[in-house]
Amino acid sequence: MAAGRLLCSSRFYFLPMIRIPAPAFSGSSDIKDILPALLRRRQADFVGKAVLDVPAGNGDTAQLLKELGANVTASDLYPEFFRYPDIECVPANLNGKLPFADASFDYVICQEGIEHMPNQLHLFQELNRVLRPGGRAIVTTPNYSNLRTRLSYLLLESEQYKLMAPNEVDSIWASEKAQTIDDVYLGHIFFANVTKQRVLAALSGLRIVEVHPSRVNYTSLALLPFYYPWLRLAGWLARRRGLKRGQPSARRPEVYAELAQLNRSLTVLTGGHLIVEYQKRLETSAAVAELTGKLTLETART
Repeated sequence: MAAGRLLCSSRFYFLPMIRIPAPAFSGSSDIKDILPALLRRRQADFVGKAVLDVPAGNGDTAQLLKELGANVTASDLYPEFFRYPDIECVPANLNGKLPFADASFDYVICQEGIEHMPNQLHLFQELNRVLRPGGRAIVTTPNYSNLRTRLSYLLLESEQYKLMAPNEVDSIWASEKAQTIDDVYLGHIFFANVTKQRVLAALSGLRIVEVHPSRVNYTSLALLPFYYPWLRLAGWLARRRGLKRGQPSARRPEVYAELAQLNRSLTVLTGGHLIVEYQKRLETSAAVAELTGKLTLETART
């Protein structure tokens, strides 16, 4: 892992920086192609490992993981749509507690699910809970941090400027079995940009280790020359102000360095998808205690 260095208050902080490869200019833009290609490249990591695929959808990713040698468990709100009878798909609602014991998995794959979740902090806490110490979660979502989406949000508060903003007509779907709002399929209502994901993960005991590249969105690429200088300037000013005026904290330089890295990353600013890999660092209760200094503080989920 690359190392960075930040000078603050006459001290050097040596920081474990997030790995962010360069954006991809070729290949498919479809996450159904991008994620399988990533998993195949990482096959050695999955052989013999316990892997949870949630939400599993039709099961294509779970089947691939099985073929790669993983001991895969699938789970979804609508298991009736799962099409691989050799793999059990366990009914589960990501708005509630996952039906798995603590520390059950080495990896969790959460593909295109977080943007449907009203309580994303709870989602990260559950991913952390079912992961073993040092385990990893790969979370994918449409890239709400790229420049096209930022412009779309400025114009219409929508995911894309050719679409209406999320609404109760276009953005929900319910099967016949739906009994409560938790059983309703909520569309792309809950945008999850990379810095929001980062802080929710930190509060849950996870840390970002890598942002994987996806093919560039060419609208975002075209906007880059106009936005990038202002992004760098605004980021520098905000970081300088925070270091100067914020409450004393030994962690602030590290946190600000990660935020600056994400804010200026071309992969983040131009990629069509966010593919973020997290590692379990602490249990949620320990992470909250570390951040607040309250060793007896109880958390809602662990």
